[in-house]
Amino acid sequence: MAKIKKRELDSAKRAPIRKQNYEAPSLAKKEREVPKEYQTFQKAPKGKGSCLWFLFLLFVATVAGFWYFSKQSKETIENSIKLSIEGPQEIISGDQATYKITYENIDLVTMQQLELAVRWPNGFYFDESNVEAVDENTTTWLLPDLAPGQKASLEIKGQLVGQKDEELTTSFSLSYKPENFNSDFKVKDSINTKISDAKIELSVETVDKTLVATNQEMKVNFTNLTEENLTELYIDILYPDDFEITQKTDDTALVNPGEEEFAVDFVKEGDYFKLNLDAKQSKTMLINGFFTVDSKAEQLLVAEIGNMADGKFRRLARVEKNIIVINPKFDMDFTINGQKGDQSINWGDTLEYQLKVTNSSQEAISDAVIIATIDSLALDWNSLDTVGNYNEGKITWTKNENTDLSSWPAGEARTFTWKVNVVKDPQPDRMVENIIEIKIAGLEAWQQVSSPLVLTIGESLSFNNGVYWDLGGRRVGSGLLPPQVNESTEYLVVWSLPQATGAFDQVTVSTNLPPQVDFISEMDIQEGTLEFDLEGRSLVWSMENFSDINLPTTASFVVRLTPGQENIGQAMTILNTTTVKASGVEDVVVRSKIIKTSDVMSDSSEPIGIVE
Repeated sequence: MAKIKKRELDSAKRAPIRKQNYEAPSLAKKEREVPKEYQTFQKAPKGKGSCLWFLFLLFVATVAGFWYFSKQSKETIENSIKLSIEGPQEIISGDQATYKITYENIDLVTMQQLELAVRWPNGFYFDESNVEAVDENTTTWLLPDLAPGQKASLEIKGQLVGQKDEELTTSFSLSYKPENFNSDFKVKDSINTKISDAKIELSVETVDKTLVATNQEMKVNFTNLTEENLTELYIDILYPDDFEITQKTDDTALVNPGEEEFAVDFVKEGDYFKLNLDAKQSKTMLINGFFTVDSKAEQLLVAEIGNMADGKFRRLARVEKNIIVINPKFDMDFTINGQKGDQSINWGDTLEYQLKVTNSSQEAISDAVIIATIDSLALDWNSLDTVGNYNEGKITWTKNENTDLSSWPAGEARTFTWKVNVVKDPQPDRMVENIIEIKIAGLEAWQQVSSPLVLTIGESLSFNNGVYWDLGGRRVGSGLLPPQVNESTEYLVVWSLPQATGAFDQVTVSTNLPPQVDFISEMDIQEGTLEFDLEGRSLVWSMENFSDINLPTTASFVVRLTPGQENIGQAMTILNTTTVKASGVEDVVVRSKIIKTSDVMSDSSEPIGIVE
């Protein structure tokens, strides 16, 4: 505040002040006419009307005097105190920062009622000051009066924590009141401190997107970046709201994958885990669990590491991990040539497809992928008309082909259309199997698959292939569901031939079992024979004189699945592609799709196909 030379008001001449009850003297007791000269703005005769001019000049002088002296009495005081701040320009996160606040009275009067207010950045932890703060949050200090020309200082120390390259701002505001002056004034300053490095690196390894009821492993990594041993560290973990923990480091998990030892380094102490880190050492905390079926879509994992001071946690490093939890569900309305369900068609027909998919989930779905698998050699793929991407019997729509798939609000429907011709000349492959798959980018283990819609061309036979845990309200499987590592789960497989539209002499149904699937026993073979070749792992159902067999006919048998460690979080294949060959007047070949654990028929409403 600039210095102002004060005026000696006692020596100033003041204009007279009219009292409130003052009344102007009456100039005449009787009314007189206004002189004609005044009415015409002509000069009045000399000596007349001089009293009125006197009163007018007196009024002007009074107003001018009042204005002049009132302006002189309004003194403005600015920058009466000079404030300067000394503090670190750069600091390593976790080191102690010292702030020296110097304030000087540069005015001619004493400054009173000095109060310093500090707005600390997030990550500042108060240690001490040479003047005691007046509040628990250590943001306010009351300071002694400051005489003219006097200089004083205050020193504040505390720990400063932040992310590398982060700039933290500390703001200071000093308010005061000049002696014999009834107004408050304030001077402000601030200092910026850059976090040049950190002592501890903290990171989280886990998925960005996951399904409900699916086991997930989370890794929280702690690394000492210094050349010194760091002891008495405390870890605070805030788990996602709907995350159900099944195993974590402090009880049975391993410190590092592959090490056969318990995690003695992470010791539970109250609400925290206690940890020591040698110079340049890294340690990992493992957390296993799953999100419950009623989980919210947006979940957050927060991990902090720090020290304890006076029983209070002081953060040195912090990391947040956002996780999207999805419980997807879609409804499909699939028609071919305007009809639903299995159909008979002719050689040379045009097939017009329409697929309407509705997002029945509770939340919007991002990056959905729609796949139409049309398995047949009887189609003329050169005639295909679609905006989807065709490749080897699959038509795929992603957000690149349909921008509406990038974000799919709950309750909204998307429609996909395409058409293709059936070849004109008859072929042995007379079945067109149509299956719709819905996937979500980033969730490789999840898919929703429709039941096959089968088109039969000319003379043929139909084939159904199913794997069951429950059938007709009765449990037909055994073991653990969902399948678990190194544990056995048994399923019932049913092959059926419901009808045939031609005369056939011999029919065989065959498949090969995957490596982790074993044939256990046959259950009911209504016609023909079922043989399993252990060496080739092939399974064949053979029937002679097929035209004499009363349809439908079925063959059922039991298989056993034993997942390995590498299968965790996956849907496993139970049956590879199954092929039906019929020979007679015409030869016919029918194929069915691969069947996975996610395709198993069960009365359970919970996910049963992902290995745990």
